[in-house]
Amino acid sequence: MAEAKKKTTTKKVTASKPKATKAKKPQAKGAKANKEAKAQRQKKFLEAFANTNGIIAPACESIGISRKTFYLWKNEDKDFAELVEEIAERQTDFVEGKLQQKIDEGDTTAIIFYLKTKGRNRGYSERIELTGKDGEDLISKKSDEELEARIKELEKKIKD
Repeated sequence: MAEAKKKTTTKKVTASKPKATKAKKPQAKGAKANKEAKAQRQKKFLEAFANTNGIIAPACESIGISRKTFYLWKNEDKDFAELVEEIAERQTDFVEGKLQQKIDEGDTTAIIFYLKTKGRNRGYSERIELTGKDGEDLISKKSDEELEARIKELEKKIKD
């Protein structure tokens, strides 16, 4: 029998160069820069929010953020939320002033709107909410037997 030839293979081994990596900045500096950038974006948003009369969507679009980002900022940053609320309140004050001007001019629609919203407690409403004594539910939570006893009691009072 013929002897099998041994096959030898050799792998060429080369030393690999270490991968180049960017030097990492210390976290504190990066976090500080991110915080400053966020503060600048929030400032720009507040300016845009005021310029869009307190309407969120166009303010977000004008500075390139999503509504989700706006709500995250509002929920996470008390100072930002207070400034947003202040701008919204100023807009409401402005619109109330315009409504009052229309009322002063005798605009019937404005007068009716005002009375339906501000004059509700005086009966200027198309919808009346009914509740029981001291704001309790009108629907009783009493059993049928308790209700029947109360009816008999009231019928007796009527007869007497």
